[in-house]
Amino acid sequence: MAEEKAPPRKQGLHGWKAAAAVFGCGTLAAFGTFGIVVVILGSFLSTLSSGFSDSGNDEVGSVAGAAQTTSPRDEFVSDKFDLCEISLPAISGVNLLLHDKGEGPVDTSIEGGEPSQENLVRSDECSGVLHPDASTSAPWEFRFSYRAIIFSPKGDRDEISQDDLEKWREGAESYLGSSQESGDLDFLDQAYFFYSAGADGGADYVVVTRKRSAVLEFSMSSRDGNSPAHFRNELVKFENHLDLALQNMIPS
Repeated sequence: MAEEKAPPRKQGLHGWKAAAAVFGCGTLAAFGTFGIVVVILGSFLSTLSSGFSDSGNDEVGSVAGAAQTTSPRDEFVSDKFDLCEISLPAISGVNLLLHDKGEGPVDTSIEGGEPSQENLVRSDECSGVLHPDASTSAPWEFRFSYRAIIFSPKGDRDEISQDDLEKWREGAESYLGSSQESGDLDFLDQAYFFYSAGADGGADYVVVTRKRSAVLEFSMSSRDGNSPAHFRNELVKFENHLDLALQNMIPS
């Protein structure tokens, strides 16, 4: 009689070993899935945070414009101080096309002669066309000029610029003749405005203003009957950029 062979033993895990194996694999799979989710989520949050940070830095840079800090420079950086060529075109929100930028900044002494390291005045003027936000059938004529006392031998830059402001104020008043409205204006360190509406329906608006030891003049002319409020709406767009630029670029 043939010897009966015992049935082959089944391969694999049984009982508590099988349960432990199933539990272990499930746990490892769960931890593996969780780890992947954490990595993906962390990468997403890092990218998102970086995006917000870069956006914030870009916004600060655009506001500051030419001025990277509000503190005055220790030295005068000549090639950076050009309000007509550099500063005005960089102002966001202003639809301005300068078609006459002149020959560029002119350097003289306070008396009008040759400049020196201790006696330097920079001035310039430019003009163009400004397209305002106000409802108007035609763009405005725009003129801008400035005179900045960079260095004075006696250290009286502010006093000289204050005198300049008064002289420019008298000049603007004389230019417009009998202006219909005039007075103080909250703009930069100190400012005056003059408004005149003509019989032909046009209007002129002139502002003379001072920031530190620099005096500036804005002149806007419209062929339509725009009010002082319309002109001021465009003027204020220049303030933040010029305030930072002049605070920074006129040396201490």
